[in-house]
Amino acid sequence: MPIPVDKNGKLKTDNPWKTALVTMAKPDYLMLALNSLKELIDKQQLKDSNFKAIRSIVEDETFTKENIAGKSSCAAALCDFIKNIVAYYDVVESVEPKRNAVREAQAQLDAANAKKAIVDAEVAELNARLALLMIAYDKAMSEKQQAMDEAAKCERKLDLANRLVSSLGSELGRWQQSIEDLTEYIKVIIGDVLLASAFVSYVGPFNKPFRIKIMTAFRTFFTQNKIPMSASADPLKILTDEATVAQWNQNKLPSDKVSTENGCILTNSERYSLIIDPQLQGITWLRKTWDTKGLVVTRLSYKKMVS
Repeated sequence: MPIPVDKNGKLKTDNPWKTALVTMAKPDYLMLALNSLKELIDKQQLKDSNFKAIRSIVEDETFTKENIAGKSSCAAALCDFIKNIVAYYDVVESVEPKRNAVREAQAQLDAANAKKAIVDAEVAELNARLALLMIAYDKAMSEKQQAMDEAAKCERKLDLANRLVSSLGSELGRWQQSIEDLTEYIKVIIGDVLLASAFVSYVGPFNKPFRIKIMTAFRTFFTQNKIPMSASADPLKILTDEATVAQWNQNKLPSDKVSTENGCILTNSERYSLIIDPQLQGITWLRKTWDTKGLVVTRLSYKKMVS
């Protein structure tokens, strides 16, 4: 239902709360009325007296969303809306004089543009005459430039051809060597990969001397059973590369060979590795390496740990 107001927009009732209850009984109408306030302000169809009437209430330090939220979240939201719509009205009122100034400036600009159009017409006529002269000049310069560009193009092609012939001469040897190396490597890749797999599977629990003995035994077995293998087969070269190891060292993994081997085993094993780490070097490396990948740290004693 419409809110009863007089010709000045003031509420015609001695009991505002009763009127508010009646209005809130129809929330659809209330929401429609609230949503239309911005449009009415933009069209300057709301009188300043409406905002003067509630100015003291809005400026009351107790009239805040936080204070009212304890009583009613809906009333708190309405309080926030009232403060914002009053602030919006103030902004619109302060902007209107500036809009008028813009209109005046636009009128002055239009007059200046009219004068400028006359001058532009004269300039255009002069430019048309100049254009005829420039066409003849550009044609002559274009013919000259084409000849120079063609000469430069031929010179660049000749230079590139000479450089290509020179480069291919040195690359041929490298390509041939690469083909030979890959051909030889294919012959022994089975043994090298099998040796790396054995390394990951079996040497993890042992110290350096035992690891050397185990790998020596594997190499002997491969030789006796004629399994093709590189003469200097190294599991680390199969399992990782220098750039990765350098990143591990930067993440506080010790640079000794056993630590590097442990890193290879951990990152290439299909099962979760058990780390015995009294000096906390391993946990430091793990955290620095996998923190950025969503690492979560827990303990077996944690009550929510899934056993």
